[in-house]
Amino acid sequence: MGAQATNAHTWVEETVYEEDIPSNAVDKFLAVQAERFRNPILRIFHTELEAVYEEKNRSMDNDGWKVLETTYRNLFPTHNYGQQTTIGTIEHLKNPSLTAIRDYYHKYYVPNNMAVILAGDFDPDVMIKKIDAAFSYMKSKPVAEYNPAPEQPITSPVVSEVYGPSAENITIAFRSGAETSKDKLMLNVIDGIFANGKAGLLDLNLNKQQKVLSAGSTLSQYKDYGIFELKASPKQGQTLDDVKALLLGQIEELKKGNFDDKLIKAIAANYKLSKLNSQDNNTVRVNSMVDNFIKTKAATWQDDVAFLDAMGNVTKAEVLAFANQFFKDNNYTVVYKRKGEDKSITKVDKPTITPVETNAGKESPFVKNINALPLAPIKPIWLDYNTAIQKSKIDNAEVMQVANKQNGLFNLNFRYEMGKWNNKKLPFALDYLQYLGTDKYSSEEISKAFYQLAASFFCERRQRRKQYHAQWLERKFHPGA
Repeated sequence: MGAQATNAHTWVEETVYEEDIPSNAVDKFLAVQAERFRNPILRIFHTELEAVYEEKNRSMDNDGWKVLETTYRNLFPTHNYGQQTTIGTIEHLKNPSLTAIRDYYHKYYVPNNMAVILAGDFDPDVMIKKIDAAFSYMKSKPVAEYNPAPEQPITSPVVSEVYGPSAENITIAFRSGAETSKDKLMLNVIDGIFANGKAGLLDLNLNKQQKVLSAGSTLSQYKDYGIFELKASPKQGQTLDDVKALLLGQIEELKKGNFDDKLIKAIAANYKLSKLNSQDNNTVRVNSMVDNFIKTKAATWQDDVAFLDAMGNVTKAEVLAFANQFFKDNNYTVVYKRKGEDKSITKVDKPTITPVETNAGKESPFVKNINALPLAPIKPIWLDYNTAIQKSKIDNAEVMQVANKQNGLFNLNFRYEMGKWNNKKLPFALDYLQYLGTDKYSSEEISKAFYQLAASFFCERRQRRKQYHAQWLERKFHPGA
């Protein structure tokens, strides 16, 4: 039916089935999906189990994944965020039960625990009627909520070491509040104060000054709790404890208020810019709605808009009060990723699997009926470059313009017909630009100024066959710039 990106994924709170389909294939799509969930026949259970074994083995070889699991386990000694990984333990995988999987399906695959989320080219009223008709056979039943015992406060740093072949790094992580708590709002702002790629404390004080190889922060927000992390990689000759001290030092800078007063407004503006840019993509739109359904089941688009406004209204005094209460000297976990052999790894031995005879090349009556459903033709709309692009000149420079009718953003590109073919040093010079200032502004001042405008600039090197290498300087501006 023309579907692409057919996939599914599981994570700590969700199982999601994903499709990207043409708008004219909706009827076929709903017929297949409704049948999939009506009475699934798990005939390739054991061959899928072999794939999961391989995923488990790969995760135990992945240093980043081991750091993540260790971080979660240290922060959550009670909650399943730390006590139950998505893929399970080796002991789980050694004792698979098809009966348990069927029981799980009947327990959780009920309409009051599910959502059908779509974004694209369709009439919502018509689509809802089609979905209601396709899934009308489903019957609701009670679903027990997961209600774990609350986590106790962390009173002393929980320290762990992870070994593996990749480069060394360090993670300092704090446990934060639920999706509906004020922690989410404040830590989104603080995440931007620490690291926004341009004007954050880590950006300016550590990365730009090259005190570490790289440093950053992130907030992972889940339904019951969140995780706020500071991460960094050491430069040559630097120890992980040196890096740890630098990261903790930036926390103290935050608590003292040693950041630009204009930064909070800039963070809100850049957050809005990111949202506007991302909403051009149907996949991102769907993922936003999935996130809201999983975490709250009651969130609306108005809640997202209100969150944007709330970020812009946060004051510096509120940030300082929250930071001094949240970041304490002993309420975190630190995970040292060291280079060396991991002697704790125990791989999963793949069991002997009886081959499963597939039905390749055969068609069931159901498939024949699906294939027989009509597909209305999709008429392409061809772009007329002569009318779609406005052309003019400024002195000797050719200017081309296309109006943006979707949102309040615009891009400005400067193109120069020169490149690495006429100067081999040019690519390195362009990469060096972010560390340079001008005769009027320092590099730090330039980064701050662009970030306050919710603007970004970068250089793009394009290789063009039989022509000179082109360089592009692109600036993405917020409407208020």
